Amino acid sequence: MKTKTTALAAGLLLVLIISGGWGSTAPPVLFEPMEAVIMAPRLADKLVDLETNRTLPVMVYFTDKGIRTQEEFNRAASKRKAQFTEHALWRRAKVGRADMDFMDLPVSREHIQQVVALGARLRVPLNWFNAATFEMTREEAEQISNLPFVRKMDLVISFRRPLEPDVPEPNLGSVPPPNEIHALNYGPSFWQVRQINVPVCHDSGYSGRGVIMAMFDTGFRKNHVVFDSIRNSGRLIDQHDFYTNRDTTDWGSHGTGTWSEAGGFRSGSLIGPAYGATWAIYRTEVIAFERNIEEDYWAAALQRTDSLGGEVVSSSLAYKTFDSGQHSYTYQDMNGNTAIVSRAAKHAANLGIIVCNAMGNSGPSTGTLEAPSDADSILSIGAVDSVGTIASFSSRGPTYDGRMKPEVCAKGVSDYWASSSSQTAFGTASGTSCSTPLVGGSCAVILQAKPTWTPLQVRRALMMTASRHNNPDNNYGWGIIDVWAAIHYNQSAVEDDRIQVEKEHEFALASQPNPTAGATTISFSLARAGEVSLAIYDASGRRVRALLSGSRRPGTYAARWDGRDEQGIKVPSGIYFYKLFALNRNEVGKVVVLR
Repeated sequence: MKTKTTALAAGLLLVLIISGGWGSTAPPVLFEPMEAVIMAPRLADKLVDLETNRTLPVMVYFTDKGIRTQEEFNRAASKRKAQFTEHALWRRAKVGRADMDFMDLPVSREHIQQVVALGARLRVPLNWFNAATFEMTREEAEQISNLPFVRKMDLVISFRRPLEPDVPEPNLGSVPPPNEIHALNYGPSFWQVRQINVPVCHDSGYSGRGVIMAMFDTGFRKNHVVFDSIRNSGRLIDQHDFYTNRDTTDWGSHGTGTWSEAGGFRSGSLIGPAYGATWAIYRTEVIAFERNIEEDYWAAALQRTDSLGGEVVSSSLAYKTFDSGQHSYTYQDMNGNTAIVSRAAKHAANLGIIVCNAMGNSGPSTGTLEAPSDADSILSIGAVDSVGTIASFSSRGPTYDGRMKPEVCAKGVSDYWASSSSQTAFGTASGTSCSTPLVGGSCAVILQAKPTWTPLQVRRALMMTASRHNNPDNNYGWGIIDVWAAIHYNQSAVEDDRIQVEKEHEFALASQPNPTAGATTISFSLARAGEVSLAIYDASGRRVRALLSGSRRPGTYAARWDGRDEQGIKVPSGIYFYKLFALNRNEVGKVVVLR
């Protein structure tokens, strides 16, 4: 196994501190020192057994992006910003990320050329990681590991898509209940959109119009009649096949079905939630069962979505099922910070993109979720049947670090979708692949109604108006979404009725914000002096954090909880209670943490 020293020659590179990073408040630098061990152990193991002239997909991380002065950085940032659409910059501005940072800058072309000169074939550059992926032989990998700008090298993880579950379900028919009259004829797709309260949104004019949504899948039959409206109105604005590096995506049946569920329109047959949205469609995997699927293409598609201005991504891809002999992700890796796709998904959310991803079809055991559904700040989607019961195949949480998953659910059993077998064919399918585009399309509907909302606000609105928001768990998450209720969610409201009532009591106990993605401030008032204690407890009654104790005079007080326990570790998503003891009595409030 090749190793390198981490010592740097003096004057090798001027380090410039700039803003940005993987959700960190610490600013990154324009240079990262090489790892002590260049080749990751799993890559080194694979290379040992690799036959001569056979290649592996390898991710090569670089120490820098070829920028050595502030002036060079300014020029590169300005050039990169010009490659973003106005819509992309507007979306990023909502989360304070309109300016380019180090992660946005392109990977050094000179570094890539030197790697290619040694015989490797370029797959995709990944700006966010300051890396690129290549196909290379064992001998080429050894030579590349000795390049002075190579920070580390790792194997690109690959997997094989399992067959979709076959779960028959009685046909409920396509006719709405007698007391419901809607403007559109949904045909057999009625119940899958009715369960999440989409028809009333359509009746009110919300169809995702003006929202850019991206689909990641196996390819798409664009000439299917369900997409006629999208094509004829010019609302398909981008497409790309990351396997062939061509701007065409006419492959596979799976993507045809998921896209139709999200935004297809064929009166009397199928109408998706976001039938009025604008679309980008990306082929990030192949449907052939004998082909491996690598996660670098998925991350590359997410980068392209960012610069295009995409606001919502619907992805039915889940990574944890591998061939015999392949390096697999384990449950310990489902922590949101290990898989390339999970790290990319979280960063996309930080850039203002709502990422909706399937939980996977490996349930019903605990901890069966698959990357990138373990990512923080995204919407991971489970599947229920027509009566709202969780599907046995739907993967379960929590993440390895204890965060509750999924976030929400939608129908994923015997869903009606378009088939690629002909231009007019329809059929049924099951899986979290089916529930995910329903939620993704619903996010576009919400953004049409609430265009200034950030991904976390859309996520919070869906979770806090879902069917089980008062009692979430690792089967259903916060429950089946209600799109109409989410549109009307008050982002500034305290969600717990009990807390609102207690405001009228002697202590006026309350917390804001609630729900919270991190910190919350708990306020209370005292009418007279006395001993006071305030602490945080989890749902099992275990004390998580003591906030204050001691004697207090009459007045109003506030205590800030940073969302961490006594050891300084971030608590996972869930319901927590704050208990105030004062004037010989207890008052309890509830705060919801959504990460």
